[in-house]
Amino acid sequence: MVSQPLGRAGPEARGRLVTYLGTAPGVGKTYRMLADGWARAQTGEHVVIGWVERHGRAATREQALRLDVVPPRTFRYHGIEFEDLDVSAVIDRRLDVVLVDELAHTNPEGRKRYEDVEELLHAGIDVMTTVNVANLLSVRDVAARITGVGALEGVPDEVVRAGDVVLVELPPEALRRRIASGHVYSTDRVGGALANYFRPSNLALLSQLARAWLDDSVDETFAFLDREVAERPKVIAGVSSSTRGQAVIERAAVLAGEDDAELEVVHVDLEDGLGHPQERLDRYREMAENVGARYREVRGTNAADALSEIARRESAGRVVVGTHRSRLGNLVRGSVASRIRRRAPGLQVDEVAA
Repeated sequence: MVSQPLGRAGPEARGRLVTYLGTAPGVGKTYRMLADGWARAQTGEHVVIGWVERHGRAATREQALRLDVVPPRTFRYHGIEFEDLDVSAVIDRRLDVVLVDELAHTNPEGRKRYEDVEELLHAGIDVMTTVNVANLLSVRDVAARITGVGALEGVPDEVVRAGDVVLVELPPEALRRRIASGHVYSTDRVGGALANYFRPSNLALLSQLARAWLDDSVDETFAFLDREVAERPKVIAGVSSSTRGQAVIERAAVLAGEDDAELEVVHVDLEDGLGHPQERLDRYREMAENVGARYREVRGTNAADALSEIARRESAGRVVVGTHRSRLGNLVRGSVASRIRRRAPGLQVDEVAA
């Protein structure tokens, strides 16, 4: 629960911190902070917005319009103009509560937002702020392993634990519906977000991680989370210059979604001396990003050998490949799919006319 204001003991009294801890982007932590800030304003406290990221979300914008805003400071860095929280202006207002979104933010000058928050607290101002579990330093690497996204900007645990913490989460399918409806990201990013970061298994594990952090039981929970991540299914889409990879990637994305699996698009450079149009490789990379897949390029003399080895090394359970339209070529050499089946009998191989 959020502590209620108890009044100031004097100008030297330290402000109180409330952090809204989100299990993932889009769960509503900024909205919740704004709503609680408005509720405190209704009790007579002087509450202002110091910094809020609206991300183009209508509900957040409507909430923010109900509160006064301290204009941001503007500064130039390497010739580019930026805006950021104006700490001095907030302190000069002599207010009770300030809302400061995105605790993990670092501005171009290298200033950490949690350093700004500490300054505000020292000035006797209550601060309400937001952060995702993936940004907490002690569990940042665990979160990165769950989501497949590299380590993000970090916030020291002691900063958040020094105040009250409010967990903000949504059931995985409710959050995915929000994303699919365009309430979290622009429509061109929805497909990739749902297929990658916001897979149901990812969201469930992030919620478990956040609760373990709150209970101070991450050490006991880590082994379970690590095992869950290691055992998650993986689908590999194998593309090369000799087949049109769009159909392969599209089919693999559907199968990965059905299996709640990670998807990786692998382009195999067959070293055949024919050359590979860069625009085609760029298109494969773009398609992979659009469906939330990792993309990489490997070299080898044989596509079946390369894909079989990658599947074995990464414990993938399924590979999707294209088949030549030339029946004669398949009869003479055997299709890539049939050759993979011979090399990896336990691997599920899907063949797409590409």
